[in-house]
Amino acid sequence: MLRLSRERLLVSLAPSEVALVRVEGRLRPHIAEKSILSCDPQYGAEPWQGAAAALESAAKALRVRPLDVTVVLSNHFVRYAALPWSDALDSAEEDLAYAQHGFTRIYGERAKGWTLRVAEAPAGAPRLASAVDSALIEALRGCFPKGAKARLVSLQPYLMSAVNCWRGEIPAQGAWLVVVEPERVCLALHSRGRWQAVQSAKGAFEVPEDWVALLERERVRIETDSPETVLVRTEAASRGWPKFPGWSLRALSLPALKGYLPLEDERYALALAAT
Repeated sequence: MLRLSRERLLVSLAPSEVALVRVEGRLRPHIAEKSILSCDPQYGAEPWQGAAAALESAAKALRVRPLDVTVVLSNHFVRYAALPWSDALDSAEEDLAYAQHGFTRIYGERAKGWTLRVAEAPAGAPRLASAVDSALIEALRGCFPKGAKARLVSLQPYLMSAVNCWRGEIPAQGAWLVVVEPERVCLALHSRGRWQAVQSAKGAFEVPEDWVALLERERVRIETDSPETVLVRTEAASRGWPKFPGWSLRALSLPALKGYLPLEDERYALALAAT
């Protein structure tokens, strides 16, 4: 009974804004309140510090409420890698050490200050791994410390939220998942029943031509046959997309939720991917 009485607070952190969505009801959830906090992406030495500072200020009034808090991190704040399968790994500790080696090889010594997660995968399949600055995680925990009524129950990279939200949309023959944000695009390939590749790129990827150009480069890079279906989650208008030879683009919509207005509330989509 106590569990049912708790409300959910969905939070998204992006470079220029923080979105807050309070959801009431477990059996018939609906949006009870929503707000946007603007922040300065140039604040502090790290790109996430402006967003974390904005959330910290707002969290002071939220801690006194019985809330289960889920935070979704923009792909601007997360690094990803598809780790090749290794038969030599026998434990979760070895998995993390293997991932640490992979990220350090790509990003250098700064990767040692990141917290890593490795997703489960079938034997023989690549495994998706994510890396987040450990200082960002500590800042978020500080917003909802132990003893507060509001509890941080989940911290999710946006790509992982998107995978969970739209997993059922992936056809049997596989698909590319493309997640578009302002000045950032992240794509992942699901093929032969498993995730095969992931790529995150900074830049203006505002129109389908930009996504297809990146997909073409990624298909050449991984040197494997890939499905034509491309599932796209974008805040931009999804009508009237042109057709591209060898590609079939489909727009992804958020699951229906009372109180969410697609034409007006796209700025909350990142947070609502965790519903």
